[in-house]
Amino acid sequence: MRVDLSGRAVIEAVGDEAVQAFVRHQFDPFPDLRETSSAPDVRLAPIDRMAIGPAELQGPAEDGLHTGSDGTVGFATWDRRRCTIPNVFEGEATFGYEPGFPFWRLLRSAIRPALQIAPAVAGRAVAIHAASVTIDGGAIVVAGWSESGKTETALALMERGASFLSDKWTFAGATDLEASLFPISIGIRRWALEYLPTLEAATTTRSKAQFLAARAADVVLSPIARRPGRSRSGAAVPDLARRASALGDRSAYEIEELRAAYGAGDDPLRRVPIRMLVILRTIEEDIVRVRPVDPVEAATRLARTAAYERRAYFALLDRFAYLRPTGHAGVMTTAVAADEAVLAGVCAGVPVRIVEAPFPVDPRGVADAILAEL
Repeated sequence: MRVDLSGRAVIEAVGDEAVQAFVRHQFDPFPDLRETSSAPDVRLAPIDRMAIGPAELQGPAEDGLHTGSDGTVGFATWDRRRCTIPNVFEGEATFGYEPGFPFWRLLRSAIRPALQIAPAVAGRAVAIHAASVTIDGGAIVVAGWSESGKTETALALMERGASFLSDKWTFAGATDLEASLFPISIGIRRWALEYLPTLEAATTTRSKAQFLAARAADVVLSPIARRPGRSRSGAAVPDLARRASALGDRSAYEIEELRAAYGAGDDPLRRVPIRMLVILRTIEEDIVRVRPVDPVEAATRLARTAAYERRAYFALLDRFAYLRPTGHAGVMTTAVAADEAVLAGVCAGVPVRIVEAPFPVDPRGVADAILAEL
């Protein structure tokens, strides 16, 4: 089966039905095309264990994965099952798996990044670390560093009549300057619902239960999270409390759930001309202001935040570079250059603005500042 992401990238899964079902679910609402004229950028295909020769192994890093290489390919292991980790800069990226390998272990760290990077390497599109909406036939792409308010701003624009296009990642074409969906679930923070009455009214029972549990947990965890850590060991408990509180304080919405909440009737797989590209910049001042930005600076910022989000994939490739000294090291720099090359044209071809605001903040003020620029 194959999934074509609006002509920007293609992922193919063959062999194990469970693997195909996994890909189908993760890239919903894109359909299983079975056949497409486009060559796949990423493939998930079964391999025989004997396809990997005698290997040097590495112990687990922070991701818990054991890795290794036979001198030709690098692979990850889980429960004694292997999956090769391709270097997307060396051509078609094939994840060769032994049946039963848990692909969810690699989805965020390797599969999604490879699928995002491949179009930029080919020079046809770039995956921007951004949420996006459409209004009056054009796309507003809201980019920025992690935890700067991209999702909240996009939702506030939807409260003002915009329609959802994508969250966290948005594809942009190198020559057509059109934005389109990169499918991923949407994480909604509890505090943001206060400013999003349409979404709050449509909140599901599951999400309400999670938010109630998070509110109750805050009573217990907040005093612990605020406790100063005067040493490394003393900071461990407050750090864990903050992480647990943050995880519980947001709920995941599927794309169709969010679209239904706002009564969307447009095609979720559409490609839309970019009307404005916004880069959020977090500041300490309690003010929202907008300014133009040099396209070169914008391209550099966007390429670097995208690379940071994909750092787990680059770390895997750098681990293999240790095992294969003649292999490709320093891949993050190569990825940034590939993204910058495409982003330079995108940022030169559409209006780009920096929006400075504190975070967290009422996202409606940020949305209004963006709409005023239109």
